[in-house]
Amino acid sequence: MYNLIISKKNTFIAILVVWVLSSCTTSFYIVRHAEKSTIPKEDPLLTEAGSQRAERLKTILEHKGIEKIYSTKTVRTTTTGKPLADAQKLEIEIYEPKNQTALIETLKKSNQNTLVVGHSNTIRHIINGLAEKEFLKKDLKDWLRKNFLKKT
Repeated sequence: MYNLIISKKNTFIAILVVWVLSSCTTSFYIVRHAEKSTIPKEDPLLTEAGSQRAERLKTILEHKGIEKIYSTKTVRTTTTGKPLADAQKLEIEIYEPKNQTALIETLKKSNQNTLVVGHSNTIRHIINGLAEKEFLKKDLKDWLRKNFLKKT
């Protein structure tokens, strides 16, 4: 059983997938990294707003029993998960965004509440892979624009 939870509050949009296993409940929180800067170009940092959003993510998830945190190796994803990792005294485990199948299989075997921090073009694959159903037909930025954000 699974639920797709979409929350838009104060322009903070997070997509969360909750996967309920047969004898216990395991939750996977799948989020896109917070707002990134334009520098450095190769691996940008979070903006001040992005750092504040990462702190809000920590506040939202700190009582959800998170036992694992996965992130790609970019600065923007790891620093999005870092406040929660620090609060929970967890190491952030790095996954390869070009091989999301391995991460999905690991998550399916897990019985630990988990945060996964990804990118607008990787979230869809993780959510669809966990659900074994195509919830998101497009990358996150396109899907959000179509369903939540007004075009200007």
